[in-house]
Amino acid sequence: MRFFRKNFYKTVLLSAGLFGGMLLSSCQKYKDTPGKTDPRLSRHYCNDPTAVNFNRDFPGIADNSVCVYPADVFAGNYAFVDSIFDGSQQLLRQIPMSLRFTAIDHSRFYITGFCPAGGQQNFTTSRSLLASADTTVGSGQILCRQTDTLSGNVFQTLGDTTKVQFSLVVVTDTGISYHQGTAYRQ
Repeated sequence: MRFFRKNFYKTVLLSAGLFGGMLLSSCQKYKDTPGKTDPRLSRHYCNDPTAVNFNRDFPGIADNSVCVYPADVFAGNYAFVDSIFDGSQQLLRQIPMSLRFTAIDHSRFYITGFCPAGGQQNFTTSRSLLASADTTVGSGQILCRQTDTLSGNVFQTLGDTTKVQFSLVVVTDTGISYHQGTAYRQ
């Protein structure tokens, strides 16, 4: 037994020495090759976290002139067919409209064209392009008449800036209606 134990320890120590030697001989310090540059470092990228394209093309050169902001993505003229539903989701009517989205700042815009007599509806959007109607009175903002309020969302898919989806609720003195549809950029 003593012979076995003595040889066992010699084998373990010899194996550990060989394994450790292999580890030490296989590791080398990294040496930078002069004259090589990473081609990605010449790209410009947006470094503003409120922009839709924040950190796209990173690593590179931080350049906020390439930033695309959410309100700017929505800006433009759109053709829209407003599908109006009642509370039981029965279609009441459809009204074709020409809408104009105008950016106020990086995250806010307004829409004109809902009301024949003018007026604008204000929205605030996130960088995910989900915009909510700003609330200015009780349950929304004034729409076409003082008794009408609008609330809800409009959203755009990041990869498709040609259309905007609407899901709005209008509360009037005569009831509640739901406005849905897709606006297409002209």
